[in-house]
Amino acid sequence: MKKPATSSLGIDPVITRNLDEAARIVRRDGAVIFDGVGASADDATNLGHRVFGDRVLTIPEAARVFEGGEQDRKIQLDHHKPLRPHTDGFAYGDLYPDFIMLTCVHASEIGGESFLVDGYALLDELGAAKDARWLPEALERVAVDQTEEDMQVSQSPIVQRVGDGRKMLRRTFNQAPLPSSTQPELDKKMIDDWVTAVDKAGEVVPRFRIEPGQALILDNYRMLHAREGYEDAERMMWRVWIWTDECQGVPDMPLHSDSRYAVRGE
Repeated sequence: MKKPATSSLGIDPVITRNLDEAARIVRRDGAVIFDGVGASADDATNLGHRVFGDRVLTIPEAARVFEGGEQDRKIQLDHHKPLRPHTDGFAYGDLYPDFIMLTCVHASEIGGESFLVDGYALLDELGAAKDARWLPEALERVAVDQTEEDMQVSQSPIVQRVGDGRKMLRRTFNQAPLPSSTQPELDKKMIDDWVTAVDKAGEVVPRFRIEPGQALILDNYRMLHAREGYEDAERMMWRVWIWTDECQGVPDMPLHSDSRYAVRGE
């Protein structure tokens, strides 16, 4: 096991082969790498049950992540370009999964390094900065439109709290002021400042690789994950979305670890 190399806003996750340790570390650090998982979709989903145990509310079928996604992408991403820090599962609106896993089947020899922005640490840093002190409070108070096109409606603050006060935060690529906002310019500034802060943090946090046979497990309410561009178009992972007993709720609809079932009206 290696010790985490930390910056103020991100981590190089601990690697472990111990299931109990993996569960403990992901709760403490927000992310962990489990070493020793098989290459199949069933291996990926089963690992979620093994790590989270009776905390699991549901784990839908794994989704293949291949050149930026398959059925959950209307437009294929250019895998040569970096994917910016983001939250997974926002097609399900406020009921997005609270944990996710990315299991590596085939890695690119060049590029593809992952990186994580710790949203909790970022909010703390913003709250301590004189010129940004207003931002964390506004992010938790002001509702914005976070609805992905044609997906489940989400008109809520970027930062929310669930259960015993656990924060859930989002960075998506479609956050905008509500049509009914009485101060749309200020709301847009709030969103822009948040996005800028996330992306700037992403520039300085540690990079790390997920190798074949390893699974990155992360707190999707806390950590914003990203990757560098890569060369090998055959790079492939299984993505697993996990809803536990500490989440905001489970969507009342068919689920998958992509957005194929999240389409509005279906």
